[in-house]
Amino acid sequence: MELDLSTLKSAIAQAEPGLTRLESRISAYLLARPDAILLETSAETARKLNISPMTVTRFYRKLGFDSAAEVRAEVRRHAFGPESRRMDLRFASVTEMRGTAKADDDRAFSRATVDAAYALRETSAWGKIVDLVAQADSVHAVGFQTMHFLADGLCRRLTYLRDRVHILDGIDGVYAELLPAPDERMTLIMIDTFRYGAHGPLLAQMARERGVDVVIFADEFCDWATGLTPHVLRFPAETRFVLPLPQGITLGLTLLLQDVSTALGESARERIAKLSDAQDHFGLFLD
Repeated sequence: MELDLSTLKSAIAQAEPGLTRLESRISAYLLARPDAILLETSAETARKLNISPMTVTRFYRKLGFDSAAEVRAEVRRHAFGPESRRMDLRFASVTEMRGTAKADDDRAFSRATVDAAYALRETSAWGKIVDLVAQADSVHAVGFQTMHFLADGLCRRLTYLRDRVHILDGIDGVYAELLPAPDERMTLIMIDTFRYGAHGPLLAQMARERGVDVVIFADEFCDWATGLTPHVLRFPAETRFVLPLPQGITLGLTLLLQDVSTALGESARERIAKLSDAQDHFGLFLD
């Protein structure tokens, strides 16, 4: 069936008579807080309700699903998947859902995106990406469509920490900057969300063929990056908002700058001091 929060709530209510006492505890919780289906794992729900994760699994099986993961994936696909992400549909959805409950949902989802960024920071993949950005001979960044501002902002800030940082704009149509010199270690950071730029997979493939390390910051539905590079960070899709400035990816980039500065250590400190002196020399600020 077409599974969204509304139909899932109806299924839970219909199953209520056949539920055990502990399963009814889950039912009451999800009927009161359906957003938990999107924001929590089975283990997190079980811990909150003081029950076992297996009880949560049995509960969803009574609703006709193999696992909580299946339910969550389907509801997320319906709520945030590509078919819901056209700008006009997003606008209609948001304008129809106003009020306190909607605001509470927005706050919960915002917290979830922040938590996701910090969780990615704890992975082994994160440490490898920090090393690629800190140790490369040169770093390039590109943001497709509305994500160009994030790539530009990243480069401007990263320049305070290290040299040879470049923004790609693709104006020449061939990304000529991505021609590494012999033995040059180059890292390319790509930033994109749905609807993904057509150049993304082509550029990633070309960069990899040229020996460039490719790092991708994207939303959770980005499947084109799979197999092109192992360095992919996927953040929760924020399509419940009409025109989001993606806070998950933005926070991820902020944390990257933080950790790269730590990895560079004294060299970053010295560079920041020199650039600060240059700012004073040219009188860039009022005070």
